[in-house]
Amino acid sequence: MRMNHGFLFLGLGLLSAGLVALAIQANLIDRGTMANAWRLWPLILVAIGLLLILSRTRYAVVGTALAAVVIGAITATGIYAVGAGLVPGCGSPPSATAQTQGGSFGTDATLDWTLNCANLDVAMGTSPNWSASWAAAQEGAVPTVDGTATGLRLASVDQGGDPFADRGERWVVNLPNGTTYRATIQANGAKLTMNLSGSHFASLSLKPNATDTFLDLSNASIGGLDLTANAASVAINTSSGTAVSGTIDVNAGSVTLCTTPDAAFQITVSGTAMNETMNGSGITQVGNTWESATYPDADAAHRITLTVHGNAASFDLNPSGGC
Repeated sequence: MRMNHGFLFLGLGLLSAGLVALAIQANLIDRGTMANAWRLWPLILVAIGLLLILSRTRYAVVGTALAAVVIGAITATGIYAVGAGLVPGCGSPPSATAQTQGGSFGTDATLDWTLNCANLDVAMGTSPNWSASWAAAQEGAVPTVDGTATGLRLASVDQGGDPFADRGERWVVNLPNGTTYRATIQANGAKLTMNLSGSHFASLSLKPNATDTFLDLSNASIGGLDLTANAASVAINTSSGTAVSGTIDVNAGSVTLCTTPDAAFQITVSGTAMNETMNGSGITQVGNTWESATYPDADAAHRITLTVHGNAASFDLNPSGGC
């Protein structure tokens, strides 16, 4: 009898995650210990790599089992560590007085942001000026805010190389929507709420790790989207006026995409232990590509074209609960 490796992976992964979660709930495992264990989230990538290497060998079952157990256990710690604010320092609320820095951009600007254990809110505005406000849990801790006419660099307080050691930062950034951006944003153990409605990005590289991310891309133009989510959840809101193209890679995480009924989209999904759910009317499927009825006739300024690849992940289009 041929074993279904997909069911084996799912079953062992759920079993592992359930047992760890149950042990935490029953106080058999200290929650603080789980917070420290969550720092090992890169092992998820190691497990996926092992799964892929062994998938076509006689050790495929062993690789599937090991990957499922590791991913299930670490994902369970992530639910508690990140969801309950237990990653060391991430649950510490900012106590320092908020500080603000600002300036103005030209027609083009580069954004280079690296944030750890932070809450980030980004909004677009009609003002020609940008502003960045921050507060840290540690009085006297000063992050990096380096703004010029051509760009803005933000970086969390340095804690000796441990991205999860920072003690709870709060950021509020306002950007002028008359500027075209090239952005590279990495967030570790963070929560991102980025309202980019009406914005223009020539390129957007976003790398959330153990991070809860919401992107509002209504009426936005995003060229060259490169989103890599590791043990993270990402929700993207779009409209019929959204133009976005690029790739999404998700490892041990989830991505949801919400569109309006008249949105023109083409989405190609692939991966290992990847689950996709496509909701909406007038959607056609050819192979692993889903396309809306409006896509073939839409112009480039109103198209959503995404290639999604996942490992032990999920992609949902228009989930019932919304984005």
